[in-house]
Amino acid sequence: MTGVKIKAIMKKGSENKKARIGLRLAGLGLCIAILFTGSMSAFSSLQAKKQPDFSSYTQLLFREQLSADTIGLHYTLAHPENYGITSHEISLGSLDEANILSTRLSCENIRAACSRFDYDSLNIDEQLTYDILSYTLDQNLTGCTYYYYEEPLNPINGIQAELPVLLAEYTFRSQSDVEDYLALLAVVPDYFSEIVTFEEQKSAKGLFMPTFATDAVIAQLSSLLSPPAFSCLTETFPKKLEDVPGLSEEYRTAYIEEHQTLIDESLIPAYEALSTALSRLRETSKNEGGLCHLPGGSDYYSYLVKKTTASPHTVSELNEMIAEERQQDLSELVKIIKSDPDILSQMSNVKLKWNTPDEMLEHLKACMVSDFPEAPDNDYEVKTVEPVMQKFLSPAFYLTAPMDDPDENNIYINPAYSRSDIELFTTLAHEGYPGHLYETISSYEQDLSPLRHVLNFGGYTEGWATYVEMQSYYYAGLDETLARALQLNASATLSLYASIDIGVHKERWDRDIVLEFLSDYGITSVEAADHVYELVVETPANYLKYYVGYLEFLELKKDARLRYCSDYNDKAFHQALLSIGPAPFSIIKEYLPLYYDSSASNA
Repeated sequence: MTGVKIKAIMKKGSENKKARIGLRLAGLGLCIAILFTGSMSAFSSLQAKKQPDFSSYTQLLFREQLSADTIGLHYTLAHPENYGITSHEISLGSLDEANILSTRLSCENIRAACSRFDYDSLNIDEQLTYDILSYTLDQNLTGCTYYYYEEPLNPINGIQAELPVLLAEYTFRSQSDVEDYLALLAVVPDYFSEIVTFEEQKSAKGLFMPTFATDAVIAQLSSLLSPPAFSCLTETFPKKLEDVPGLSEEYRTAYIEEHQTLIDESLIPAYEALSTALSRLRETSKNEGGLCHLPGGSDYYSYLVKKTTASPHTVSELNEMIAEERQQDLSELVKIIKSDPDILSQMSNVKLKWNTPDEMLEHLKACMVSDFPEAPDNDYEVKTVEPVMQKFLSPAFYLTAPMDDPDENNIYINPAYSRSDIELFTTLAHEGYPGHLYETISSYEQDLSPLRHVLNFGGYTEGWATYVEMQSYYYAGLDETLARALQLNASATLSLYASIDIGVHKERWDRDIVLEFLSDYGITSVEAADHVYELVVETPANYLKYYVGYLEFLELKKDARLRYCSDYNDKAFHQALLSIGPAPFSIIKEYLPLYYDSSASNA
């Protein structure tokens, strides 16, 4: 499964139908980031060379993973040859049923290989990687049971919407990149054919998506296919060729012609065939509600929540945590409003002194140093989403830089979405500093095992971005009470979506119950309630990685403050989290004291 990540803020407003872009093209999400083969024989090879150390083995897994994942390789490494990757297959992955057996065997092989290492002889960083890898293997094996519950075509962040984005943003650093890109276009029909087969198998098992989700996906496909079809690619391709060093005009002309041929004869027919198949399968849907209505669906949701959030808590415990935090936030907000009734008007009319995204990011980068380690001195660029792409993309997103080229940072702003000053400011904090950009580049500076960068823990990455987004209200130059009111309102609003997610998928909430729940908080629009209902049905557990991740960071901070009392400080706490890097929260909690002590001593 691909390791590339587009990290984008999940906007809380009901107008946003694209909650997040999180690209995982090669698998279905169930295998997380490991579909390795031959890992035991590779381990034996290392032993023969008298190099059976754990670090060498994890580097081997890293190379194996990326060599079989063209897009993941391209977005993870700018110069793969420096990591021993000199050849790779052109692939978007596979959805063949044989993946279930392949995943099981791969995980068992890796686990057997890991058991040959002496855990106690590993250093702390290696033990951390070992524990994270073991956790991932367990999740993968459990996920195999639920292979056909996964959905690659959801209308929020499905493959059909994300593939054009990845192709449009595919950087041409060399002529070989251009040829890889064109080769990817050529394999789309076969890949989409496997998707159709997979959807037919889901249908036969009574697991096909709801009709409203099918309609939304078909509408997306229709939009992409409307004339001029895939203009997002045909307009950007010639521009990107201009940046290819040493590319002759002859090659440039030939590539443009080949690109158009592939669009016409490969990409368009693949999307048309997918649309036709979905139209045919639409009436086979047997469930218009949450996962709990499916056979085994409740158990699958419990697994999905754990995989998505990496929280050690059960769904019931998370539901209580979410409700408790919301009650505390709203109680404090009511007190603020009672003491200053004008605060509501102020919250609706916040004006900031910074006029551009660059000014806001530079301010965030400067003022965050009171609470966070100083941001690495890397370049970044704020870009406006191309007009042809605006209807397919989130309000904003950060496209992760390659781990060996940390200056290739791009934050995209989508002008199709209107936003207030404070919304833009907190969005940039989420995507930039101290959010995704800062966390990503900081993780590159921690000398983590390369394997760590292809493992995905959305609860950590989106939880961190949400956590710092909440902190950013206090960096906006506002009155402290106003900043607090805005932050409490943002947290409480996001918690509503998290509660609805659990209610729909675990407690059998229907549209009427969602409306009743929202009405208790002053949201009485049937259209808004239906929108939220469909959003969480289409992307189960998606909202939880944001809010549960945020709550887990609050819990870690609470524990650290109790442990260190007067010796606690935020900067050491945040440095410890960054040093550990993305991981399950149970493992972070175990290792945090070790890394905190080191961070505090170096502060």
